[in-house]
Order: sequence, then C-alpha cells, then structure tokens
Amino acid sequence: MESQEFVTLTVDHLLKLKAAKNFYENSQPITSLDFDNTGEFCVTASADDSINLYNCLQGRHKKLLYSKKFGIHLTRFTHLNTNIIYASTKENDTIRYLSLHVNQYIRYFEGHQNRVVSLEMSPSNDLFLSGSINEGVKLWDLRQPNEIGYLHVQAGRPCVAFDPSGRVFAIGLQNLDNSVRLYDVRQYDKAPFSTFNVFDSYMAPSIYPNPPIFPEWTGLKFSNDDDKILITTAGDVHYIIHAHTGELKARLVGHVGLNNLSSFLGGEETSFTPDGRYVIAGSQDGQINFWDTGTSLSTSAIISDGIDLRPIHTLEHHVRPTQVVRFNPARLMVVSACTDLAFWLPSIDTEESDNVSEPDNVSEQHQDVGTGVTVPNMENGHTNVE
Repeated sequence: MESQEFVTLTVDHLLKLKAAKNFYENSQPITSLDFDNTGEFCVTASADDSINLYNCLQGRHKKLLYSKKFGIHLTRFTHLNTNIIYASTKENDTIRYLSLHVNQYIRYFEGHQNRVVSLEMSPSNDLFLSGSINEGVKLWDLRQPNEIGYLHVQAGRPCVAFDPSGRVFAIGLQNLDNSVRLYDVRQYDKAPFSTFNVFDSYMAPSIYPNPPIFPEWTGLKFSNDDDKILITTAGDVHYIIHAHTGELKARLVGHVGLNNLSSFLGGEETSFTPDGRYVIAGSQDGQINFWDTGTSLSTSAIISDGIDLRPIHTLEHHVRPTQVVRFNPARLMVVSACTDLAFWLPSIDTEESDNVSEPDNVSEQHQDVGTGVTVPNMENGHTNVE
C-alpha cells in the first residue's frame, strides 16, 4: 500500500515542470480537454472529429473514437469516467451523451438552434449548463432529454461556470454589458442574485477608440477556493475578479491571445491550479504561461502598470498555438495541446537522481495535490478501440 503525505503546491513545483510524454494521435488541433474527478483519466476533442481517452497515471493512450457525422467539441466527463457529454459542430447543435466503454449514445439533448460554445457539468450532481451563440443558456439533467431551465441571451457569446459547491452558476456576457451574473441553481428561473459589471479602464487610454474595443470573452472559471473568477478572452489579456464582489483584481498580460473567435473556439486555454492561486494559460505563440494571483500588487516585481500581472514562469514546447491547457484537479500534472498532446510532470531533483540511470521510458513521478500519493511510472504504448 502506497504511503500518503500532504503536498502544498509551490512555485518550485511549477518551475520543475517538464514535458514527460507526448502523443500524436491527432491530424488537426485539439480543441478541448477534461479530467475525470479523480484525475486518473483525461479526454480530448479535436477538429479532426476524434475523441481520445488517456490514462494519466500510466501515461497511455487508451481509446480512439470518432464523431465524423456530427463533429465534436467541449468534451466533458460526467461523474462516471466511462461517460462524457459533448457539443456537436455539424448537422445540428445537439448535445450528445456518450458511453466511452461501449461507444454508444445514452441520450441526446436537443433544443439549441445555434452553435454551442460553452458546456459545463455541475461538480455535485447530474446537472449541466450549455450556452449557444446569440441564443441563450440551458440547464439540463443527465437523466432526462428535455431542458429544465432556459435563460435567453439577446446577442453575443455566453460563458458558463458552476461554483465549487454546484449551488451557484455564473453566466458571462461580454457583448452586452460586460457582466457576470450569478444564479442560485435552485431558483434558476429567478433573476440573478448578483450582477457584476466588469469594465477594464486600463484599456481605455487616448490611443484607443471611444468607447474602446474590448477582447471578446471566451470562458469563465471559478477557483476551487471560491474566491476568484477567471474570465478568459480571445485577446492579450485575461481577467481575475472577486467571486463575491465582482471587483477587478488583476489583468493577466504578457501572452499572445489566441484570437480564434471565427471558429467558435477558445476558453479551453486557461486553468486555475487546484489551490486557486496560480493561473496557467496557452498562447498563440505556443508558450504556456503561469501567473501568481496571490502576489501582492503593491510589491510585485512583475507588475507593469496598475493591476497588470505578468507571467512568473513560461514553458516552451509546442510549435503551434496552444489552444488547450489544464492542470490536473488532483495530481501534480499539467496537460497541454495544440495538434499534439503533452503530459507535464515535475522533474526529479538532481541530488535525488545522481545515482539513478533513467530507462528508455519516462520515469518521472509526481504526487497527488493535497494527498501526496505517488503516481506510478508512465509507460509507453496505447490501445485503440476496435
């Protein structure tokens, strides 16, 4: 039986991240990724209409499935690591509920008339949210095919997110009034109990048009400590606001925005670390950047002006835009993707490995965030579905 110890994530862990394993299953860019609740598995969607399942503990590609007729985007695990939901990109705008184990659809969720651009499972039950362009946000239950709630959006791209408890959900609307609206899941048909208007005054100097043109919002995420909300944009800035007051806490700058709105993508390139302190994000130039949101703005050496935060660390690996970046929710591991997929693990300290000869396969080990369980060595090889 493996021993356990509690591990607190530190900057040192981030500085030691190395690309430990690469995968080349896709012929076109990977557009979304999700982990199961335990962090053992991750599943991806690609513009080549493929679904790929990976075992993060073993470092193995486990299964390849296709959705050629309907396309695929926004793969999300349910609370079973054998089942996912995803958004269609062809034929119609149906959300599909798929068993990865037997490669059969369990249910279809029909109702959207426009492209679904946001999709999130509740962390606590079988509810999920979906948002579509210039239409609205729907609340669903995996156990029934019809929507249980609908919130109309006049125009724009709605971003959706659940808070860590699953009792509150947020809708971000940049095109209308730059607002983040918080709703009680139990009273989804009521008005939001809080509305935050997020205005970036630092983008409005005299050199900008009046009113200034703000980058479009593409994603919304709560931190696990329920203290912050991350607003992902298609431009060269992401925002951190206070989850309870809406105060703009930081502008994350120093990266090159993906600017991929024409393909209805984006929002998948950012992630909080499990402790909620650090933000990790991909960029157009292929780099992966880390920001420390716990840094004091008054004393930080990485501040440019006002509330701007610049990266404390940058990883270089991908040669194409890094459209997907996720920190494993339970383990010291990062996964990033362009057309290829990379597993990142902290390297072993030099003093610990001076007398260790490294074998042909990857030998780095990492620990669970918070539990400290050592993960088995990553192995080569993969298994496709027959």
